[in-house]
Amino acid sequence: MSDWVLGRRGVREHLVHAPDTARALWVARGSRVPRDVIEAAEGLGLPVRQCARHELTARVGSERHQGVALEVGGWSYADPEDLLARVGRAPVPLVVALDCVQDPRNLGAVLRVVDGVGAAGVVIPKDRAAGLGPLAARAAAGAVATVPVARVVNLARTLDRFRDEGLWVYGAAAEGDDVYSVDLDTPAVLVLGGEHEGIRPNVRRRCDRMVSLPMGGKVSSLNVAVACGVFCYEFLRRRRGRD
Repeated sequence: MSDWVLGRRGVREHLVHAPDTARALWVARGSRVPRDVIEAAEGLGLPVRQCARHELTARVGSERHQGVALEVGGWSYADPEDLLARVGRAPVPLVVALDCVQDPRNLGAVLRVVDGVGAAGVVIPKDRAAGLGPLAARAAAGAVATVPVARVVNLARTLDRFRDEGLWVYGAAAEGDDVYSVDLDTPAVLVLGGEHEGIRPNVRRRCDRMVSLPMGGKVSSLNVAVACGVFCYEFLRRRRGRD
């Protein structure tokens, strides 16, 4: 089953940031598709297929395609063991685990943060969670091609495996200890919960310590991708302070 990236800007960005997942460029006859989009597709060796505008609308299931759509698929996932191997080489020895984050744009934003700090990668559960796709790739702005993502059947068991290899598991929760007062010296996993339910109890039991961000205003929490950025850059700051 194929996914679709619609519109001139979306197609252009996807061809730049996630070219390995592009399968074919579809163009509605008579549409003014920018020449650089056509050339980018041809440069990647993609077939450029023309059809009537109504046929393109029916194929992609939307009229908001501006006469051009990119057929995409073939998203690849890493093995969790690959992330373990990367921890020792990463500028920041950290893996981010997302427990049932369901918005692919949040996943993409997290990938961008992980790339920005130089962490080892991201782990997500297979069920009840956003996976790699066009929306995640667009939000990641290129990081989907540089950050390995492991998709696992049992996140709790994967955390057990990481702990067995010496990684300290931190869970992000409002009732946790202020992260700015916590020792972050060891290689670690940072677990962030989903948008609605937070970290599930079975996953929470695998956490060695719960950490939080100080909140000085009226809201009680941050968006998961924003929180990931604050936590990860604190790990980076501590790491640079030791070097």
